[in-house]
Amino acid sequence: MVLKVLDEADIIEDNLRYHRAQGVDSFVVTDTGSSDGTVEILERYQRAGIVRLERIGRSIQDMREGGQTAIARIAHETGADWVIHNDADEFWWPLTCNLKETLAAIPDRFGIVLAPRADFVVRPDGESSFADRLTVRERRFLRPPKTAHRAHPQVVTWGAHPIQLWVDTGHSPRRGMVGKPIRRTKAAHVEEHPLELVLAPTFPVGVLHFPFRSFEQYRRRAEIAIANEQLSEGNPVRTAYEGGRLEEIYARLTLDDDAVAGGIEEGWLVEDTAFRDCLRACPDPLAADAAGRAPSPCGEPGGPDSLPDLEADAMYALSRYLQAFAYKGSKEGRRKAARRAASGGN
Repeated sequence: MVLKVLDEADIIEDNLRYHRAQGVDSFVVTDTGSSDGTVEILERYQRAGIVRLERIGRSIQDMREGGQTAIARIAHETGADWVIHNDADEFWWPLTCNLKETLAAIPDRFGIVLAPRADFVVRPDGESSFADRLTVRERRFLRPPKTAHRAHPQVVTWGAHPIQLWVDTGHSPRRGMVGKPIRRTKAAHVEEHPLELVLAPTFPVGVLHFPFRSFEQYRRRAEIAIANEQLSEGNPVRTAYEGGRLEEIYARLTLDDDAVAGGIEEGWLVEDTAFRDCLRACPDPLAADAAGRAPSPCGEPGGPDSLPDLEADAMYALSRYLQAFAYKGSKEGRRKAARRAASGGN
């Protein structure tokens, strides 16, 4: 598993413990400048031989410009069979067996697995851990999917989503898209350079996402987003932060008991305590007598989910992703046409 982290001390140890119990053998983690104790936690796991801690760049932009590729290739060098692209606030939840067994069951001819996500909603702050407090999530897994792929020495990736990775064999993946027949200058019916990582037509894993766990953590996320130019001037979150009113935004995001009850009744929320109970049962991988593996899956998440439901959600999320980029491309095409028209067609 590969992760990029920045000030995740409140959750990173739970992430490592859970995924270790799910069968993840090792973690390649790059820290981009944490100052909250995250590095000290990771160093303990590094001394135990569980984590390989890397320091690649000092920003999210550095990770996009080669850092993500570097840690994926490091995972290959360490002997990984699969590389799971993850964030500290995401927990890969397989429905049929543990994560290691789930990926091992993917037929050899497929090399990419997509995992759609569902967010746990913001709840009032409290003294207990995030897993104990946050037990209500979106019923459907419709957030953009994350990826796992077979380890490859030539993989290139600038993110963790399905449109952000390919294998660099010296030939563009577009070479296989021969396009309009009238443009061909020779017969082109067989691919000279077939793809090496092919999307699996099964979606046995969902990702449980805990994006906001307390106001302090939310405030820090806002600061990081502003520093990395992810919140432009005029963005309401940035405006609220700069005006000292960020707590007002957080209050709007927070659902009280009545709002949760309404969401469950309307069918878009579900009470899900399965992850909480699973995390409690995961052994401490740093304990001298810890096996470090869960002998069986923790069980399906709460609510009406089943493998067919999850696969339907995965296809929906992927379809939205593809259509969103088609729309973006169409808008860009119209802008280019407008610029050509304005310049007299030149």
